[in-house]
Amino acid sequence: MTGKQTKQSPALAGKRGFSLISDEKFRQLYAALLQCEMLDQRLRAVQGYQPWTGREAASAAVSACLRRGDSITPTPRGLLAHSLHSGALALSSVPLSPAKQLAAANQQAAHHKRENKGNVTAVFTPAAAPSAMSKIFAAAASRSLPVLYILEGATPPEEACHGIPVIRVDASDTVALYRVAYESITRAREGGGPTILECAAWPADPEPADPLQKLEQYLTAKKLFRPHWKRQLQKNFAALQINPQECHPE
Repeated sequence: MTGKQTKQSPALAGKRGFSLISDEKFRQLYAALLQCEMLDQRLRAVQGYQPWTGREAASAAVSACLRRGDSITPTPRGLLAHSLHSGALALSSVPLSPAKQLAAANQQAAHHKRENKGNVTAVFTPAAAPSAMSKIFAAAASRSLPVLYILEGATPPEEACHGIPVIRVDASDTVALYRVAYESITRAREGGGPTILECAAWPADPEPADPLQKLEQYLTAKKLFRPHWKRQLQKNFAALQINPQECHPE
């Protein structure tokens, strides 16, 4: 179960190279993905929420790579990941264009770079106009900003990326997304600059895959999945008091 890539810098893996995924991390990924899918269903009635159907795996994978001090730019596409990472629901009352969402991520990443604590920013957004992306990506590349751009199924033109690695990954493959996000974030922490992660429906799939079902099959093969464990997680997440009205303006 590997990530599919379009362009990749030789330095993408970071100084420490690729890491093995522990059984505990696999369980964490599954719990995060299950929570994402349950939260998605509860938020569909919220004005301004944009369901990212079939793309919940990216939210679970990226949030599992982050640590305290990292940030997720509040965007409609990033609400699930932001909730997992911060424990809060943050939905802007004034929708920003994709270009402004990307620019906001650059501002957060620039703040992290000034602090020099190794923190990173992630942003989930549709692709912006090529001219806007070119300007934003050029600024991030020139300053080696610690930012991960997670784009929805649209490969940016090469000339707009200014040398930033672009990695295309099956949007339903949580494990592949985690591997790519982990290495990209590690690279950013080490000063290697930004990465563009493109979440795409995979051409080889006859129909859109269910990320949760795919991960369950993967964990079953590794003898890590138990139905009673899933039921307990569902019970725990269902008991969480999440009021859609708590989505507060940023």
